[in-house]
Amino acid sequence: MDKITYLTLFCAAVFATQGMAQTSTTPFNVLKSSKTSVKESDLNRKSNGKVTADGKALQFSGPSVRLVVHTGPDDDMMSYRIHGLRNPTLYVKPGATMEVTFGNTDGDMFHNIRFGANQPPFAAGTTDAGTVGSDSLPHKTEKSVFAQKLTIKAPTQPGTYSYFCTIKGHAPAGMYGLIVVR
Repeated sequence: MDKITYLTLFCAAVFATQGMAQTSTTPFNVLKSSKTSVKESDLNRKSNGKVTADGKALQFSGPSVRLVVHTGPDDDMMSYRIHGLRNPTLYVKPGATMEVTFGNTDGDMFHNIRFGANQPPFAAGTTDAGTVGSDSLPHKTEKSVFAQKLTIKAPTQPGTYSYFCTIKGHAPAGMYGLIVVR
């Protein structure tokens, strides 16, 4: 075996091992992902969850969850809006398929949405290690909002997980919410 073939096989094995390690430590699985741009008005569609009596959570009773998520209004950009709620707690079934459309409606900052086992309080240097979710999306333009559509499989293990922004300082500033799998 020549050196080039050996190095090619070695690198392939290393990358495959890294991918397997990440999958085993990540409670969520991405099934599909695609970037798009949308009109801001299109992000005001509702999710299929029911707002809880306290108005602070969304409850999903079926095996399929549809979320339309965007960044908060101009006076509260370090937050998410889902079904008109600020950073709601999401209650989902184990193994639910989550169809997430995330749009960055901020006028001047990058944002993302990541899903993982991380718990608040978040450190300023929170990273996307052990998480799945969107790329960091640029701020909106006059004509459109940068968005990413994701299909994610929720954890099969009941527990409390979270969604959050990994741009430095955003999660500690309030850009996060909880996901309760039960």
